[in-house]
Amino acid sequence: MGPQSSGKSTIAKIISYCTWVEKDVATSQSLKAYLDNKNYFVDRLESFYKLNGYFKNPDRSIFYQSDVVEIAYSADDFSIKWRNRYAYQRSKISYIPSERNMIILPEVKKVTFDSTNIRSFMFDWFDEKKSYPKEKALPILDLGLAYYYDKDADEDHILHTRNGASYDILLSSASSGLQAITPLVVTVDFLTGWFYKQDESLSFEVLEEKIRKTNQILREELLVKKYFGNDAEADSEKISAISEKISAGDAHALELLKAYDKVRKMLFSTHNTQLIIEEPEQNLFPEAQRNLAYYLLDKISSEAREHTLTITTHSPYILYALNNCMLGGLVGKKMKAPDREKLKCKNSFINPRAASIYELHDGVLKSIQQDDGLISANYFDAKMKELMDDFYVMLNYYEE
Repeated sequence: MGPQSSGKSTIAKIISYCTWVEKDVATSQSLKAYLDNKNYFVDRLESFYKLNGYFKNPDRSIFYQSDVVEIAYSADDFSIKWRNRYAYQRSKISYIPSERNMIILPEVKKVTFDSTNIRSFMFDWFDEKKSYPKEKALPILDLGLAYYYDKDADEDHILHTRNGASYDILLSSASSGLQAITPLVVTVDFLTGWFYKQDESLSFEVLEEKIRKTNQILREELLVKKYFGNDAEADSEKISAISEKISAGDAHALELLKAYDKVRKMLFSTHNTQLIIEEPEQNLFPEAQRNLAYYLLDKISSEAREHTLTITTHSPYILYALNNCMLGGLVGKKMKAPDREKLKCKNSFINPRAASIYELHDGVLKSIQQDDGLISANYFDAKMKELMDDFYVMLNYYEE
């Protein structure tokens, strides 16, 4: 969070891009493209996220570190190196831009877009909405509305039901709030649910690449080191010999087979979703902002998958809804059942230690969390005080 044009979206885009670079090098098991051209990293960042001109400051730098890679970029240098090339767990990364409401316009398919994050989001939307025909219409929060896609007419619809009556309108004719929130809710629902229920069958080309890449890893690393020493080459004859050992039940060869399966799952099975959302509160009434925050935290909370959520916001309603969920994470188990059931956030409790909340001041990030993880004094509080200070000065002169 932070003032207008303070760099919130830029940081979110860098987070999104660096996680994508990590995915790119981990699934290809190669750093070559980034090492051969020192400008490759920043050139792609600028073009894909429309950040041209953002990295002219001589003091510019990016440092990103995960269990898998370390990336360091500055005006003078770029480096990328492995920390553990086999620690990666494949993620679905989705950057949901503030321009998201434009994709519901019928005319958008006639427009040619450059290869940017907006084009990527738009094409994902065209694919995701196919999972929501009328018989599987998706409720939009608790607004009494639901979204569905009419495949035959290639149209996005909103169903409105109230007092037993219902009507159907095109999403492109709906309110600005619905146009902003519907692509967001559909995308989040799909990427935390339907995405993991799809048929994972692969095309012939993808299957061939999968086999080729996995074999490359095994030949370069696992096979060579396990059976032939670090300096040996695993030629086809030696590979065949190991295959025979596997067939014969050789213990070491079977261990290799397990390693093969581990690598396959790491590279080609998606383990979680990483959502990066610009200003989720866009065009929404305060109550809807609060409910959206609860919805987002509910959807990423999964016992089976470690989804992540990054948001930028101008909204105190989003911030304090998050604070409610963190307080619930601290006291939820102590609460009496009737009291807990009264809470609108009862399904969205999170551990405050799992959240990091920052303000941006003159390009510097500052944590606004107390020792227990809850939100402390912050920018929104200060600006509200400034607003009310004017009111109280004038109130002294007010006479009924």
